[in-house]
Amino acid sequence: MTAPLPSRFPSPGLAALACGLLLSACGGGGGGSGTMPVLGVPSLSQLDATATSANASAAGEDTASAVDAIVDATASVALTLPAASATVDCAGGGTATVTVSGGTLAGELDGQLDAGEHYSVVFAQCSDNAGSARLNGGVELDVLAADRSTSPQTLAVHLAVSHLTLAQPSGTVTLDGTAGVSRSVAVSGGTTTTVSHVSVPSATLSTALGGHRAALTVSDLDATRTRTSVGGVTTASQFDGRMTLAGSADGRTLSLSFATVGDVSHGATGTLVSGAWTVVRPDATITTTVAGGLVVMTTDDGNDGTIDHTWTFPTAQLEAAAG
Repeated sequence: MTAPLPSRFPSPGLAALACGLLLSACGGGGGGSGTMPVLGVPSLSQLDATATSANASAAGEDTASAVDAIVDATASVALTLPAASATVDCAGGGTATVTVSGGTLAGELDGQLDAGEHYSVVFAQCSDNAGSARLNGGVELDVLAADRSTSPQTLAVHLAVSHLTLAQPSGTVTLDGTAGVSRSVAVSGGTTTTVSHVSVPSATLSTALGGHRAALTVSDLDATRTRTSVGGVTTASQFDGRMTLAGSADGRTLSLSFATVGDVSHGATGTLVSGAWTVVRPDATITTTVAGGLVVMTTDDGNDGTIDHTWTFPTAQLEAAAG
């Protein structure tokens, strides 16, 4: 017996994270040479600083979003699970085999994530509606707490991802690691506000995109995502978080840390509205502030506390530099 999975994949941010570091593989970052930005230059160019800032921000937010979306996908599976162990159809082909344990049979089939339950999901060539991406690998989800009697409703889970691979025309991205998610959901006057705290102590990411390869470690990711929606459609969202990233890509060493300064806000279509964040690389610190449709970006070459460059340009230019 089968039932449809959600039409969107739970891991869009994984590819974005890799694309952010392998710009030429994904068509981003500008420039016609097709080469990666080099991290060890004495003076950071505006092109390099903009690409680094845009992609570091996208990497942090999209990775947190991907982890959060895995919880959404598992919750959606629980709504239609016909038995404690079943195979369900994916929207664009392929399957997901789901096994739930840890609770009573009635509780496991009540269409909700309940405290004490364990969900094991194995994806096999699972595609989204477009059919252009395929998901393979496993997810283990433990429900630590769930309370639907309060307002807002609350949920806390722990995730373990095992060789979860997203294959797209541009290449593959594979994730292994653990994460925690705690969430509250409040409904008022038809508006739903979902606040998720996502933490990733450590995760490894292997990519093969457009002939480029990378092996990366995401660590200390700690983020809060707030999404406002009406009828299931997002009307606004905010992100506040930090992470560190290290590894190698095409034989080059990569290292940076990213942290927001307060909330980074997006509109209904995901367009960047406002916010501020800092990216620290071994060779420079990049500070980005967005407001009123404009970006003010400063760089400290050599991390010596001196501002060496200040650039002001439209927000759309920053968004176009991501991936």
